[in-house]
Amino acid sequence: MRIGQEAYKKLQELGKFSETEEGVTRYYLSKEYREAREFIENYMKESGLTTRVDALGNIIGEYRREGNKKTLMFGSHMDSVKNGGKYDGNLGIILPISCVRKILLEKKEIDVNIVIVGFAHEEGVTYPGACFTSRAVAGCFDKNMLDLLYDGKRLYDNLKENNLNPDDVDSCKLENIDGYLEVHIEQGPVLENKNLPLGIVTAIQACYRYVVKIGGEAGHSGTIPMDMRRDAVVAMSEIIYKSTKLSLEDKNYLITFGKIDVFPGAINVIPETVEFTIDIRAIDREIIKDKMVEFEKLVQEVCSEKNMSYSIEQVNQIEETKCSERIVKRLEESFTRKGKENYLMPSGAGHDAQEIENLTEIGMLFVRCIDGISHSPKEEVRVRDLEEASEIVIDFIENFHRD
Repeated sequence: MRIGQEAYKKLQELGKFSETEEGVTRYYLSKEYREAREFIENYMKESGLTTRVDALGNIIGEYRREGNKKTLMFGSHMDSVKNGGKYDGNLGIILPISCVRKILLEKKEIDVNIVIVGFAHEEGVTYPGACFTSRAVAGCFDKNMLDLLYDGKRLYDNLKENNLNPDDVDSCKLENIDGYLEVHIEQGPVLENKNLPLGIVTAIQACYRYVVKIGGEAGHSGTIPMDMRRDAVVAMSEIIYKSTKLSLEDKNYLITFGKIDVFPGAINVIPETVEFTIDIRAIDREIIKDKMVEFEKLVQEVCSEKNMSYSIEQVNQIEETKCSERIVKRLEESFTRKGKENYLMPSGAGHDAQEIENLTEIGMLFVRCIDGISHSPKEEVRVRDLEEASEIVIDFIENFHRD
């Protein structure tokens, strides 16, 4: 079986570990997460890797050579958004395992140490703050995060219940890593529109996240005239409309209002409070900071006019990250050796690579997804694209030891 076919088959099997039948719903520390981790660990062992699970639940597979060899790390995440796809994150774990398996089955020499990590928590849909298990691998985990709550349960306690060791988070940090490559679906339409199977990432956008709360006054939906209401949802709607209009006029940033909670949330009650999220991204953090100043001014104006209160709390901050020029160059060389057209592009989505950049130099290889669809059950890839990606990954591995 060719590598692309094998990786695709394994990704279909891995995709079955889901809370929902449609798409993939796999949350950090859930039953589905544990099943997926066991599946990945078994595949690592079958492929000739030694394995271990760290204090936060990352699964780590290693191939070690004797002597003073460089160490090349691969990785991505095994958790998902609600009703996500089979390839987001998972591809960057399974494909490198398949590539190492192929090399070892052919009894070829690998002149580097290989580390492959399945990161346990990247999406940030349960405990707030994306990518914190890769942050721990990079040695940047804030132990105050162990007090984060999800569904009323502290992260610390949930880790204990999963037979993990939150008191030993420092042990998650990896040492002596000489480079990191993350293989990931593009999650957008650029490669598809250019009819290219692969792209080399040059930089990853900054992503800041906030929670905004608007306070109005509840009331009966049938007795209070429209011009006498303090409707929190109406204020929020005006803010979202005006903010979106401003973003359409400026192509340098993206803003998304992805989650809305209304209180009391009854069909016949004027909303008293509304809480909503902001995800704002740009290739330069200064753009985000400037736009958030404009956003707060807009919120202040709308709430002042409607006699409402507001608060804005930042809940996550991931800075823009440039990929290593050396690794980009090495990827370009792999494309040339394999006779493939290379295409340089930025990443609009955030990735674990942004945290691993604190540990070592990073690079990313994008694989196109059909119609550019991601974070959806319709997310799909082509087997032939996985085959092309495997050729690049193997060439990259075989030449990594060279200065």
